[in-house]
Amino acid sequence: MVTYSLTPDKVILNSNIITMDANNPSAQAVAVNDGKFVAVGSNEDIKSLVGPKTLVTDLMGKTMLPGFIDSHTHVLSSGTRHVTEVDCDLRSLSDIKKALSSKASNTPEADWVIGFKFDDTKTSEARFLNRQDLDQVSRSHPIMVAHQAGHVYFFNSKGLEMAMFFDDSPNEQGGVLGRDTLTGSLNGAVYGRAIDRVLREVLPKPSSEDRRSGLKLICQMFAEAGITSVHDAMVSSDDLGIYQEFIERGELPIRAYLLMHRDHFNSLRDGGVRTGFGGDRLRIGGVKMVADGAISTRTAYLSEPYVGTEGERGLLIMDPEETNERVLEMHKAGFQVCIHANGDSAIEMVLSAYEEAQKAFPRTDPRHRIEHCSLVNAEILQRMKDIGCLAVPFGSYVYYHGEKMRFYGEQRLERMFAHRSFIDAGINSSGAADYPCSPLAPLIGIQSCVTREDNSGKVWGRSQAISVTEALKVYTINGAYASFEEDIKGSIEVGKLADIVILAADPNNVDPHEIKDIPVEMTIVGGEITYEL
Repeated sequence: MVTYSLTPDKVILNSNIITMDANNPSAQAVAVNDGKFVAVGSNEDIKSLVGPKTLVTDLMGKTMLPGFIDSHTHVLSSGTRHVTEVDCDLRSLSDIKKALSSKASNTPEADWVIGFKFDDTKTSEARFLNRQDLDQVSRSHPIMVAHQAGHVYFFNSKGLEMAMFFDDSPNEQGGVLGRDTLTGSLNGAVYGRAIDRVLREVLPKPSSEDRRSGLKLICQMFAEAGITSVHDAMVSSDDLGIYQEFIERGELPIRAYLLMHRDHFNSLRDGGVRTGFGGDRLRIGGVKMVADGAISTRTAYLSEPYVGTEGERGLLIMDPEETNERVLEMHKAGFQVCIHANGDSAIEMVLSAYEEAQKAFPRTDPRHRIEHCSLVNAEILQRMKDIGCLAVPFGSYVYYHGEKMRFYGEQRLERMFAHRSFIDAGINSSGAADYPCSPLAPLIGIQSCVTREDNSGKVWGRSQAISVTEALKVYTINGAYASFEEDIKGSIEVGKLADIVILAADPNNVDPHEIKDIPVEMTIVGGEITYEL
């Protein structure tokens, strides 16, 4: 029943509305005023509210959902990389080298040439880059290429020299320098925290204008995918400044919950800032840390070895002592702690730190998160449930990175990207692409969660499949919960922010293998269109 008495500024009629509101799961029309839903109901109910200045839109039966929320992605940094770096998401090493050579030919000698989105298993050669490959591009330019997953970086000889990595350089805590198995000399690969000093002190910093251009570009990419809110993982102080510029000018077209880089914790704490500071368009979220490596580079820290290796279990980047110490001080200061942990051994270490912090300084509903939380077991699930820990697993990895799943094995895949297990255990899990690690489109993630099939049709971990409705919840209201914002967004309800995605078809009514192909017709943030097909 509609009781709203004022004239709304916008009305949307004739839609198949999936509200994600358990008390009112479907509707036909909505009314919006001042960026919020003021009425949700039937066409007849909402038509009665239309006034002479109301903008009326007829969707002619198209499907409306709450705007998608990506709970772990790299927003401003990825946009900036699109502007400044070479896209190496190509299918052969020769094509990658040609792209880098083109960039080098237009770059002054001795200046860096940087690439990103390289993925070894998606190339015809199916191997990592090495220093010899990149020396063929240039010996006068330092070159660095980042793996699509991050966590592994590849240098030419000049780049290694500029980064001060030499054959006699020792490994660093939480990091490893790749070496030729016969000679022991550096092969150009740099793993884990060994890259931190290079990123901080050696590589050129993008300009403010590059960051501005990058933010504009990436926001448009998200809008085209139907995303209205993002949790930007690992935000720097420079990034925060650009976000604030956009807010001041009224030009930020997306809602951003910022997971701040661990290095900024002390400054935030000392300035009296903690999780939740800000408004509904831009908000300080948790503090991000990294405990282990990545799924797609096979460096996640596992309890059992990778398939086909001689005991390789991955890379632990933070040790238990550091993890406990950092978690305790962040928890005590009132922050949500968000730790990247893929492997089951890394997850267990992080959970121990969360448990000890909560025991020492009890807090009501801190909602600490495990970013990715890729491989679980029954004990991990129970511990997460007991302390209210949230999971932010990859959505699209089974579909997009299927060729890598063989390194984990079919038995282990029954406990990976465990959306079914999280739901059954009562653990909030939210949708994440971790772009650029996988495609940013939520519909790809939703399809992957439902079918558990890769792009060749191979099923991985069938027991973890969930329904379309459950997958839509993962990418909407669960994402809002992960940022303490379930009362203001994530479902189409009176009083909530009018963040909407319009799809050409209902994901419930198409072949599950075609969910990823449903066109996004329109994206709306706070009642304003940010994308229209």
